[in-house]
Amino acid sequence: MPGFFKTIGDGILAGRPITDADNSDTQPVAVVNQAFARKFYGNRSPIGRRFGPGPQMNAGTYEIVGVAADVRFSPYLGGPVPPMYFVPEAQTTRFVQPNIESREVWSHYPYSIVIWAPDHTGNLQAQVRAALAAVDPGLVVYGMQSYADVIHGAFARSNMIAQLTRLFGALALLLAAIGLYGLTAYGVEQRTSELGVRMALGAERGSVVAMVLVSAFSPVAIGLALGIPAALGAGHLVARQLFGVSPWDAPTLIGASLLLVGTALAAAIVPAMRAARVDPMAALRVE
Repeated sequence: MPGFFKTIGDGILAGRPITDADNSDTQPVAVVNQAFARKFYGNRSPIGRRFGPGPQMNAGTYEIVGVAADVRFSPYLGGPVPPMYFVPEAQTTRFVQPNIESREVWSHYPYSIVIWAPDHTGNLQAQVRAALAAVDPGLVVYGMQSYADVIHGAFARSNMIAQLTRLFGALALLLAAIGLYGLTAYGVEQRTSELGVRMALGAERGSVVAMVLVSAFSPVAIGLALGIPAALGAGHLVARQLFGVSPWDAPTLIGASLLLVGTALAAAIVPAMRAARVDPMAALRVE
């Protein structure tokens, strides 16, 4: 179908796309993707070469006129993009093999039509229905969806899992902050006498705050030292399973580390300030 590759945002890397000139009166042609070209032709140019599905007798069926960039048409397929070829809707090819012939016939049923209309005005659905009715009043339109709705529906489950993961991560961070606050407050309570002695001997309040914060940040530093390499390793594993995911995302790692440090600081600063306000004489009378 002319305009298909432009409509879906797929670039033609070599040769040409399918045009109106590719009709039933011309030689059957095809546009292949990069994976197809790499697998069957290597570093050689596939433009002008012929191929066909199934047995050797079909090898000269289609002439390759273009190479399109690899595009993943299904979000549920993992791994690399498979070899694919695209043929004109206006051309029909006959095959001796029943299974290949049935696939050829099936491919001419337009189950879905992609429409590119960035500057449309008015009711686009009514215009599309009217245009299809003008072609054939018997055509049935089951429904129309924007591309954003199609993408959202295809990734609805993945988005839900991502939202739940984000929620559980926030809860884990909150629980960690509460635990760090409790641990730091308990440590300050246990060291009240020591803090009183230090302050009685001339220790400044700032040094007391720094001492408490250093003690509180020790587990945070250990967590970062273990967590960052683990995140990098997990990133390499995830990148092999998900499309378009980089194993090394510096902004995300830096942002997560700063968030963890900021949360730890917010949890530890209150006990640290409380320790700095300890009355040395009262602290020495604790025991």
